[in-house]
Amino acid sequence: MRLLPVQVATAPAAAGSVLEVVAASGARVRFAVGTDVAYVARLVAALGR
Repeated sequence: MRLLPVQVATAPAAAGSVLEVVAASGARVRFAVGTDVAYVARLVAALGR
């Protein structure tokens, strides 16, 4: 397992907000706030392979 740096917004998420994940390869994936965390984790893990 590798730990990667993250940036956390200090403002509360507004309705319609998105979360953007940027892989080490440069691939960017955006999710609506509230997307299932397990799904995001599986997708990020797959991108890291």
